[in-house]
Amino acid sequence: MMSFDKISAIFSAFNPQLAITHTERLHSGLSNDNFLVRTSNHGYLLKCYREHWPVVGLAAQKKFAALSVCSTPLWTDQAQQIAIFEYIEGSTAQSELNHQLISKLVQLHQHSVLTEPMDIKYELDYYQSTTLYEYYQGVIEHALARIYTFKKDLGFCHNDLVKENIIENDTGVYLIDFEYAKSNDVYFDLAALVVSFKLNQKQKIDLLNVYQKKRSHIVDFHPSVDKLICYEVVFLVLCICWYSARNVDDKVTTLRAQLDDLISKM
Repeated sequence: MMSFDKISAIFSAFNPQLAITHTERLHSGLSNDNFLVRTSNHGYLLKCYREHWPVVGLAAQKKFAALSVCSTPLWTDQAQQIAIFEYIEGSTAQSELNHQLISKLVQLHQHSVLTEPMDIKYELDYYQSTTLYEYYQGVIEHALARIYTFKKDLGFCHNDLVKENIIENDTGVYLIDFEYAKSNDVYFDLAALVVSFKLNQKQKIDLLNVYQKKRSHIVDFHPSVDKLICYEVVFLVLCICWYSARNVDDKVTTLRAQLDDLISKM
Protein backbone atom coordinates (compact mmCIF):
# COMPACT_ATOMS: atom_id res chain seq x y z
CA MET A 1 0.00 0.00 0.00
CA MET A 2 1.42 3.39 -1.00
CA SER A 3 1.50 5.83 1.90
CA PHE A 4 0.02 9.32 1.88
CA ASP A 5 3.54 10.74 2.20
CA LYS A 6 4.73 8.81 -0.86
CA ILE A 7 1.73 9.99 -2.89
CA SER A 8 2.34 13.57 -1.70
CA ALA A 9 5.95 13.35 -2.81
CA ILE A 10 4.92 12.16 -6.26
CA PHE A 11 2.41 14.98 -6.64
CA SER A 12 4.96 17.51 -5.46
CA ALA A 13 7.15 16.46 -8.37
CA PHE A 14 4.14 16.77 -10.69
CA ASN A 15 2.88 20.11 -9.35
CA PRO A 16 4.13 21.45 -6.02
CA GLN A 17 1.24 23.94 -5.86
CA LEU A 18 -1.37 21.20 -5.41
CA ALA A 19 -2.81 20.58 -1.94
CA ILE A 20 -4.05 17.00 -1.61
CA THR A 21 -7.26 16.61 0.40
CA HIS A 22 -8.01 12.91 -0.10
CA THR A 23 -6.41 9.70 -1.39
CA GLU A 24 -8.13 6.40 -2.03
CA ARG A 25 -6.89 3.04 -3.30
CA LEU A 26 -8.98 1.85 -6.23
CA HIS A 27 -9.49 -1.90 -6.42
CA SER A 28 -10.79 -2.19 -10.00
CA GLY A 29 -7.37 -2.72 -11.61
CA LEU A 30 -5.60 -6.07 -11.28
CA SER A 31 -2.50 -5.34 -13.36
CA ASN A 32 -1.59 -2.09 -11.59
CA ASP A 33 -1.97 -0.18 -8.35
CA ASN A 34 -4.38 2.71 -8.86
CA PHE A 35 -5.18 5.63 -6.56
CA LEU A 36 -7.76 8.39 -6.71
CA VAL A 37 -6.13 11.59 -5.50
CA ARG A 38 -8.26 14.68 -4.87
CA THR A 39 -7.52 18.32 -4.31
CA SER A 40 -10.23 20.80 -3.28
CA ASN A 41 -11.55 21.08 -6.84
CA HIS A 42 -9.95 18.35 -8.94
CA GLY A 43 -9.52 14.61 -9.20
CA TYR A 44 -6.47 12.73 -10.47
CA LEU A 45 -5.69 9.09 -11.14
CA LEU A 46 -2.28 7.88 -10.00
CA LYS A 47 -1.37 4.66 -11.80
CA CYS A 48 1.56 2.51 -10.68
CA TYR A 49 2.40 -0.05 -13.37
CA ARG A 50 3.46 -3.50 -12.22
CA GLU A 51 3.77 -5.50 -15.44
CA HIS A 52 5.21 -3.24 -18.15
CA TRP A 53 5.62 0.40 -19.13
CA PRO A 54 2.97 1.07 -21.82
CA VAL A 55 4.85 3.33 -24.23
CA VAL A 56 2.37 2.70 -27.04
CA GLY A 57 -0.72 3.10 -24.88
CA LEU A 58 0.43 6.34 -23.27
CA ALA A 59 1.25 7.88 -26.65
CA ALA A 60 -2.18 6.89 -27.97
CA GLN A 61 -3.93 8.35 -24.92
CA LYS A 62 -2.24 11.72 -25.45
CA LYS A 63 -3.81 11.89 -28.90
CA PHE A 64 -7.21 10.46 -28.07
CA ALA A 65 -7.72 12.50 -24.91
CA ALA A 66 -7.99 15.53 -27.21
CA LEU A 67 -10.86 13.73 -28.99
CA SER A 68 -12.64 12.95 -25.69
CA VAL A 69 -12.06 9.23 -26.11
CA CYS A 70 -10.05 8.75 -22.91
CA SER A 71 -8.47 10.54 -19.96
CA THR A 72 -5.47 12.84 -20.36
CA PRO A 73 -2.00 11.66 -19.30
CA LEU A 74 -0.66 14.64 -17.34
CA TRP A 75 2.70 13.46 -16.01
CA THR A 76 4.84 10.33 -16.24
CA ASP A 77 7.92 8.94 -14.52
CA GLN A 78 9.14 5.86 -16.39
CA ALA A 79 11.92 5.18 -13.85
CA GLN A 80 9.32 4.74 -11.11
CA GLN A 81 6.72 3.21 -13.49
CA ILE A 82 4.07 5.77 -12.51
CA ALA A 83 1.74 8.12 -14.36
CA ILE A 84 -0.84 10.73 -13.40
CA PHE A 85 -4.05 11.17 -15.40
CA GLU A 86 -7.16 13.28 -15.28
CA TYR A 87 -9.67 11.26 -13.25
CA ILE A 88 -12.89 10.59 -15.16
CA GLU A 89 -15.87 10.76 -12.81
CA GLY A 90 -18.61 8.31 -13.66
CA SER A 91 -19.71 4.70 -13.46
CA THR A 92 -18.83 1.47 -15.22
CA ALA A 93 -20.75 0.95 -18.46
CA GLN A 94 -24.18 -0.56 -17.95
CA SER A 95 -26.17 -3.03 -20.03
CA GLU A 96 -26.70 -1.03 -23.22
CA LEU A 97 -24.10 -0.74 -25.98
CA ASN A 98 -24.50 2.79 -27.39
CA HIS A 99 -23.49 4.34 -30.70
CA GLN A 100 -21.16 6.87 -29.08
CA LEU A 101 -18.98 4.05 -27.76
CA ILE A 102 -18.81 2.48 -31.21
CA SER A 103 -17.91 5.85 -32.76
CA LYS A 104 -15.04 6.31 -30.33
CA LEU A 105 -13.86 2.76 -30.95
CA VAL A 106 -13.81 3.48 -34.69
CA GLN A 107 -11.68 6.57 -34.03
CA LEU A 108 -9.23 4.43 -32.09
CA HIS A 109 -9.14 1.68 -34.72
CA GLN A 110 -8.37 4.22 -37.46
CA HIS A 111 -5.40 5.65 -35.56
CA SER A 112 -2.62 6.07 -38.13
CA VAL A 113 0.13 4.65 -35.92
CA LEU A 114 0.48 0.90 -36.33
CA THR A 115 2.64 -1.41 -34.22
CA GLU A 116 3.67 -5.03 -34.52
CA PRO A 117 0.29 -6.81 -34.48
CA MET A 118 -0.81 -8.84 -31.49
CA ASP A 119 -0.19 -12.54 -32.09
CA ILE A 120 -3.36 -14.23 -30.81
CA LYS A 121 -1.89 -17.74 -30.91
CA TYR A 122 1.13 -16.57 -28.93
CA GLU A 123 -1.14 -15.03 -26.29
CA LEU A 124 -3.13 -18.27 -26.03
CA ASP A 125 -0.03 -20.48 -25.96
CA TYR A 126 1.05 -18.76 -22.74
CA TYR A 127 -1.72 -20.72 -21.01
CA GLN A 128 -1.45 -23.99 -22.95
CA SER A 129 -0.18 -26.00 -19.96
CA THR A 130 -3.14 -24.97 -17.78
CA THR A 131 -6.10 -27.21 -17.08
CA LEU A 132 -8.48 -24.59 -18.45
CA TYR A 133 -6.68 -24.38 -21.78
CA GLU A 134 -6.55 -28.16 -22.09
CA TYR A 135 -10.28 -28.36 -21.38
CA TYR A 136 -11.09 -25.95 -24.21
CA GLN A 137 -8.22 -26.93 -26.52
CA GLY A 138 -10.45 -28.35 -29.24
CA VAL A 139 -12.64 -25.27 -29.51
CA ILE A 140 -9.57 -22.98 -29.32
CA GLU A 141 -7.87 -24.78 -32.22
CA HIS A 142 -11.09 -24.71 -34.24
CA ALA A 143 -11.55 -20.97 -33.65
CA LEU A 144 -7.94 -20.19 -34.58
CA ALA A 145 -8.13 -22.29 -37.74
CA ARG A 146 -11.29 -20.43 -38.78
CA ILE A 147 -9.75 -17.03 -37.97
CA TYR A 148 -6.87 -17.69 -40.37
CA THR A 149 -9.37 -18.18 -43.22
CA PHE A 150 -10.90 -14.71 -42.86
CA LYS A 151 -9.54 -11.50 -44.38
CA LYS A 152 -7.72 -9.37 -41.80
CA ASP A 153 -9.18 -6.11 -40.52
CA LEU A 154 -6.12 -4.56 -38.91
CA GLY A 155 -6.40 -1.47 -36.73
CA PHE A 156 -5.08 0.14 -33.57
CA CYS A 157 -6.93 -1.71 -30.78
CA HIS A 158 -7.56 -1.23 -27.07
CA ASN A 159 -7.31 -5.02 -26.51
CA ASP A 160 -8.93 -4.97 -23.06
CA LEU A 161 -12.49 -3.73 -23.57
CA VAL A 162 -14.06 -5.23 -20.49
CA LYS A 163 -16.88 -3.18 -18.97
CA GLU A 164 -14.62 -2.01 -16.16
CA ASN A 165 -12.59 -0.12 -18.76
CA ILE A 166 -15.60 1.74 -20.16
CA ILE A 167 -16.78 4.71 -18.07
CA GLU A 168 -20.05 6.60 -18.55
CA ASN A 169 -21.09 10.00 -17.19
CA ASP A 170 -23.29 12.95 -18.18
CA THR A 171 -20.82 14.08 -20.85
CA GLY A 172 -20.50 10.74 -22.61
CA VAL A 173 -18.59 7.48 -22.64
CA TYR A 174 -14.83 7.05 -22.20
CA LEU A 175 -12.22 4.30 -22.47
CA ILE A 176 -9.59 3.79 -19.77
CA ASP A 177 -6.59 1.51 -19.18
CA PHE A 178 -4.65 1.43 -22.44
CA GLU A 179 -1.89 -0.87 -21.13
CA TYR A 180 -2.44 -3.50 -23.83
CA ALA A 181 -3.17 -1.12 -26.71
CA LYS A 182 -1.47 -2.05 -29.98
CA SER A 183 -2.31 -3.13 -33.52
CA ASN A 184 -4.62 -6.12 -33.82
CA ASP A 185 -7.54 -7.36 -35.83
CA VAL A 186 -10.39 -5.02 -34.87
CA TYR A 187 -12.59 -8.07 -34.35
CA PHE A 188 -10.75 -8.66 -31.07
CA ASP A 189 -12.16 -5.40 -29.67
CA LEU A 190 -15.56 -6.06 -31.22
CA ALA A 191 -15.63 -9.51 -29.62
CA ALA A 192 -14.75 -7.91 -26.28
CA LEU A 193 -17.86 -5.73 -26.58
CA VAL A 194 -19.96 -8.80 -27.43
CA VAL A 195 -18.68 -10.55 -24.31
CA SER A 196 -18.88 -7.50 -22.03
CA PHE A 197 -22.43 -6.59 -23.05
CA LYS A 198 -23.57 -10.21 -23.59
CA LEU A 199 -24.93 -9.51 -27.05
CA ASN A 200 -27.27 -11.98 -28.72
CA GLN A 201 -27.14 -12.96 -32.40
CA LYS A 202 -29.27 -10.05 -33.62
CA GLN A 203 -27.29 -7.58 -31.52
CA LYS A 204 -24.03 -8.93 -32.97
CA ILE A 205 -25.33 -8.26 -36.48
CA ASP A 206 -26.43 -4.76 -35.42
CA LEU A 207 -22.97 -4.10 -33.92
CA LEU A 208 -21.25 -5.01 -37.18
CA ASN A 209 -23.66 -2.89 -39.22
CA VAL A 210 -23.29 0.19 -37.02
CA TYR A 211 -19.52 -0.23 -36.85
CA GLN A 212 -19.26 -0.53 -40.64
CA LYS A 213 -21.37 2.62 -41.19
CA LYS A 214 -19.16 4.65 -38.85
CA ARG A 215 -15.89 3.60 -40.46
CA SER A 216 -14.13 5.57 -43.17
CA HIS A 217 -14.94 4.16 -46.60
CA ILE A 218 -11.27 4.47 -47.47
CA VAL A 219 -10.45 1.47 -45.30
CA ASP A 220 -12.12 -1.85 -46.09
CA PHE A 221 -14.01 -3.68 -43.38
CA HIS A 222 -15.28 -7.21 -43.85
CA PRO A 223 -18.39 -7.80 -41.69
CA SER A 224 -18.78 -11.43 -40.62
CA VAL A 225 -20.74 -12.84 -37.71
CA ASP A 226 -18.79 -16.11 -38.02
CA LYS A 227 -15.49 -14.26 -37.61
CA LEU A 228 -16.92 -12.33 -34.68
CA ILE A 229 -17.93 -15.56 -32.93
CA CYS A 230 -14.45 -17.05 -33.44
CA TYR A 231 -12.89 -13.99 -31.84
CA GLU A 232 -15.50 -14.17 -29.08
CA VAL A 233 -14.20 -17.67 -28.24
CA VAL A 234 -10.60 -16.46 -28.25
CA PHE A 235 -11.37 -13.41 -26.10
CA LEU A 236 -13.33 -15.47 -23.57
CA VAL A 237 -10.58 -18.08 -23.23
CA LEU A 238 -7.93 -15.40 -22.71
CA CYS A 239 -10.06 -13.64 -20.09
CA ILE A 240 -10.86 -16.88 -18.26
CA CYS A 241 -7.20 -17.93 -18.13
CA TRP A 242 -6.08 -14.42 -17.14
CA TYR A 243 -8.55 -14.18 -14.26
CA SER A 244 -7.81 -17.75 -13.20
CA ALA A 245 -4.08 -16.98 -12.95
CA ARG A 246 -4.99 -14.16 -10.55
CA ASN A 247 -7.50 -16.27 -8.58
CA VAL A 248 -10.49 -14.11 -9.45
CA ASP A 249 -12.87 -17.06 -9.20
CA ASP A 250 -16.16 -15.20 -9.60
CA LYS A 251 -15.06 -13.82 -12.98
CA VAL A 252 -13.84 -17.26 -14.07
CA THR A 253 -17.18 -18.85 -13.20
CA THR A 254 -19.23 -16.18 -15.00
CA LEU A 255 -17.09 -16.18 -18.14
CA ARG A 256 -16.93 -19.97 -18.34
CA ALA A 257 -20.71 -20.12 -18.28
CA GLN A 258 -20.76 -17.59 -21.11
CA LEU A 259 -18.19 -19.58 -23.13
CA ASP A 260 -19.97 -22.88 -22.55
CA ASP A 261 -23.24 -21.35 -23.72
CA LEU A 262 -21.55 -20.00 -26.84
CA ILE A 263 -19.97 -23.37 -27.62
CA SER A 264 -23.31 -25.11 -27.26
CA LYS A 265 -24.73 -22.85 -30.00
CA MET A 266 -21.83 -23.21 -32.43
